Amino acid sequence: MKQPTDRAQEEWDRITDIQDLLIERYVEQKEALRDGNRCRAIELEFEIEELRREKEKIKHWAAA
Repeated sequence: MKQPTDRAQEEWDRITDIQDLLIERYVEQKEALRDGNRCRAIELEFEIEELRREKEKIKHWAAA
């Protein structure tokens, strides 16, 4: 069985992964808007919101 610190580290690692994904999505969204692809920009906004919710959920549990 993993130690609680291992679990917390995994949670913080996932937060880092999510932050990296968020950066990628923000860049993609900016490019989509620049290229006039509003539909793609909206899709990316939904992905961004989902990632932000996941990040906040993990932060809540990691802090506990």
